Amino acid sequence: MSNPSSIPVLRGSHGTVLQFTGDVLMWSRNAEEVSIPLQAIAHVRAEGRTVTVELVAPSGTAPAVHRVDGVSEAAAALFVPAVTAALPVRAEEDETVDGSTLVSTHTVPEPEDDPWQRMLRNVAIAIGGVSLALALAVGLQGEWLGVLMALLVAPLGLGLSAFGAVMVYLAYLQWYLPRYGITVEAEKAVEYTYNGTASYAYTELDGTRRHISGKSISGTPYVAYETSGTDRRAVCYSPFKVAWDMVFALGLLLAGLGVVALVVVVTGGIFLGG
Repeated sequence: MSNPSSIPVLRGSHGTVLQFTGDVLMWSRNAEEVSIPLQAIAHVRAEGRTVTVELVAPSGTAPAVHRVDGVSEAAAALFVPAVTAALPVRAEEDETVDGSTLVSTHTVPEPEDDPWQRMLRNVAIAIGGVSLALALAVGLQGEWLGVLMALLVAPLGLGLSAFGAVMVYLAYLQWYLPRYGITVEAEKAVEYTYNGTASYAYTELDGTRRHISGKSISGTPYVAYETSGTDRRAVCYSPFKVAWDMVFALGLLLAGLGVVALVVVVTGGIFLGG
């Protein structure tokens, strides 16, 4: 039997993914996942950039199929023979089995709306309001260069400062919570390959099932959280990554504050000069 880790994951159009996990094929699209046991599969075929999984069916009935379009032909050429070699040998009595009855379908829950993401949206609205107000005030002074600075440079500085401050706090939580909070094992519920993030599911001590978004990591994921009702939680990362995140966040914060200082000096000069 082939090693599942050596078999490529097929990624097709419309976000469709077909993956071999050792004893099942996982077909997924968006928030829907279909688990197809190997004993339910009759054939796996590749035609160009389309891979079709045909299920076993009783004689005289049309078999159910699951299809992935737009895959890499090179990946399909490796995937199909490997999965075919892993299919179990069927006895004659298995010819009456309806493979679709062995298939299970479930919906992957969307990740919870992170409070930090809500805060970032609110901060973005506030930055826009402040920048427009500053541009209006400078425009009344007749300084159109100052207006451009208020509309273009001020949002950049304020945005970098706000984002850097939030990132500093999140990096702090990544360091603090694993040491002083509750750490539990999690599982990767869904992976977003387009941006390298994932949604992790975990169960708190009171039995509450929750989700949290974070960078996709290999190995067993862990989540740390507080039990005091503060909703402070974080995915656990390596010390190196936590340190790097903190350094990067501090750099963003300092850069943003520098830009804000420049805007204050220039616009302040406009008002004082006026």
